[in-house]
Amino acid sequence: MILLTGVTGLLGSHIAYELLQQGKKIRALKRKDSNSTLTEKIFSFYTNKHIELLNSIEWVEGDVLDLGSLEDAMVGITHVYHCAAMVSFLPKEKDKMMQVNIEGTTNVVNAAMHAGVKKLCHISSIAALGSTIDESLITEETWWKNNPSNSYYAISKYGAEREVWRAAEEGLNVVIVNPSFIIGPGDTSKSSSEAFGILRKGASWYTNGVNGYVDVRDVAHAAIKLTESDVLNQRFILNAANLSYRSFFDKVLVQLNKPKTKREAGKFLLSLAWRIEKLLAAIAGRNPIITKEKVGYALQISQYDGSKIQKTINFNYRNIDTSIMEICKFYK
Repeated sequence: MILLTGVTGLLGSHIAYELLQQGKKIRALKRKDSNSTLTEKIFSFYTNKHIELLNSIEWVEGDVLDLGSLEDAMVGITHVYHCAAMVSFLPKEKDKMMQVNIEGTTNVVNAAMHAGVKKLCHISSIAALGSTIDESLITEETWWKNNPSNSYYAISKYGAEREVWRAAEEGLNVVIVNPSFIIGPGDTSKSSSEAFGILRKGASWYTNGVNGYVDVRDVAHAAIKLTESDVLNQRFILNAANLSYRSFFDKVLVQLNKPKTKREAGKFLLSLAWRIEKLLAAIAGRNPIITKEKVGYALQISQYDGSKIQKTINFNYRNIDTSIMEICKFYK
């Protein structure tokens, strides 16, 4: 039996779907206030047997912040995929995010060790990696550096990884994957899928930042292959292509039948924009759409080397243009 956390999210849904397609039995940890609507929607995008697949999941109520519920969920479990995490760039949510991502991971690895789990796959992020000054490729060996430019999300994912490595030192078999910007069919109000929701309405502005991109199906497939392999206690960047934000925006906009971007949003304009948006959001009593941390990412040039997994196991990435074309069918 396999346990998954975060099944109701973008990546967790895809890992669950692939495992079920392979005939595996899975147990899914679900918070009391969460629902499986997105999971069902994603399943239905790939198959007309989505209800049957959804009903084959053994759902258990629990929370990564509730160690007791995790220990109960781990009974009879051989492998764990820890996908649950909180993504936020709102300063007011940083404490909650730190708690969910770091303390939650601590509880998951401790419960896994207590249950005698054979192997745990931790879904991390490229945000937990270090950066390079000269804009050269970032690899699994690039050292993390403490500096003011690190987002609270990055700090939380780095802290979560430290807990996984601590568990590995204490005897738990682990593997860590660090996906770049994950693209796939998801909820346009959350995490990486939010970009598709914005672009679906059209966008004329772009920034000169650069980031890595990877298909959610590749991340799911890689996580499963690594977990089922003999690879132990290693981390793997998952990145299919490095693209400028303008290039990525334009590729998506074309598939959504929208005009390409025209105007550059530079550092000064973006710095002004997030400050104005912060004021307007405070007056309106809502969350700001543009934040200081989002602006930082938009201007950053980060390129990632995702070749280690290809050298370690039999694995190939999907063509990013094909991925965008297929994924946009969902958002249409």
